[in-house]
Amino acid sequence: MSDRGPSRPDADAGRPGPVLLRPSFVRRLWGGDALPAWLGEAPPPGDEPVAEAWLAHGGSEIATGPWAGRTVAEWIRRHGADVIGSASLARYGPTMPLLAKFLDAADDLSVQVHPDDAAAAERHPGSGHLGKTESWRIVHAAPGARVVWGVREAVSAERLRRAAEDGTIGALLRTVPVATGQVVHNPAGTIHAVGAGLLLYELQQASDLTYRLWDHGRVGADGAPRPLHLDAALAVADRSGAGDGIVPARPSAGGWTVRVDCPFYRMEERRLRTADGPVPCTTGAAVTGEADLHLITVIEGRIVLTADFGRASLDLAEGATALVPAATGRYRLEGSGTALRGRTAPAG
Repeated sequence: MSDRGPSRPDADAGRPGPVLLRPSFVRRLWGGDALPAWLGEAPPPGDEPVAEAWLAHGGSEIATGPWAGRTVAEWIRRHGADVIGSASLARYGPTMPLLAKFLDAADDLSVQVHPDDAAAAERHPGSGHLGKTESWRIVHAAPGARVVWGVREAVSAERLRRAAEDGTIGALLRTVPVATGQVVHNPAGTIHAVGAGLLLYELQQASDLTYRLWDHGRVGADGAPRPLHLDAALAVADRSGAGDGIVPARPSAGGWTVRVDCPFYRMEERRLRTADGPVPCTTGAAVTGEADLHLITVIEGRIVLTADFGRASLDLAEGATALVPAATGRYRLEGSGTALRGRTAPAG
């Protein structure tokens, strides 16, 4: 997209309101190929199965309102803190701080690790990538589904390297059974992998920096083994053997349940029924002490989102995602279904 002015005369009028975002798909050899049909969108060209649907990121196309057809990144460059919030603007500048996606895994993903903000800045200066802390809400788990999370016990970098090189690394990794509805949190540096038979929602920092430790000996479309990144992975990997990544739910205000609360974002969940009536929600200082954007994703049912200051309502079908800018103020959700809410967290 170009950086031209708004496509409609009223695009800059008043504060920005909630918008529906159009998903974009990513093909990977481990994908399950179910996402396009579920989300009602045509798949992109390509031979590998569709594995990911990117729901909200800087490159997301806005589907409704005066900025329809433009990207979230363009919107942020024009409106800054009114979209992403003052805390995120101070922390990262005028950039989308979060990325939300669905992952559909028919096969095991590679065992991988991500850098934190400091390592990303040092190793990838000027890339635009942040560090990558991420969280998974399991939307559907096949019987016996598991994830890799960390190592079974503390291990040296040298031993982990040898195991990755000779293919015995599986004996060092902790595998964790998971079920529909659970949440797994992966701080930057966590050795992890999504297992086969999982459909999940991922909320993460806006980064695609991935270092592979092991990829099951698979080959890519070119017939060559997929590359590993052992030096980079071992430099940032947590090898302590502590924890299992499963996060307990915690009730919060307004009927929302906190699923993850970390320095970079909060993931919340709300189960709505029509009989509940409108559910008031607020962005900005009244909630966090700093203005913050909200991402609303419907993982089951159908929900209508309406902002109090009179913007058109958004009808969110199952799988849809809306971005609620920090300047929106009060909004409400009505309908029957389950909504996930991703929110930026205040700095410091």
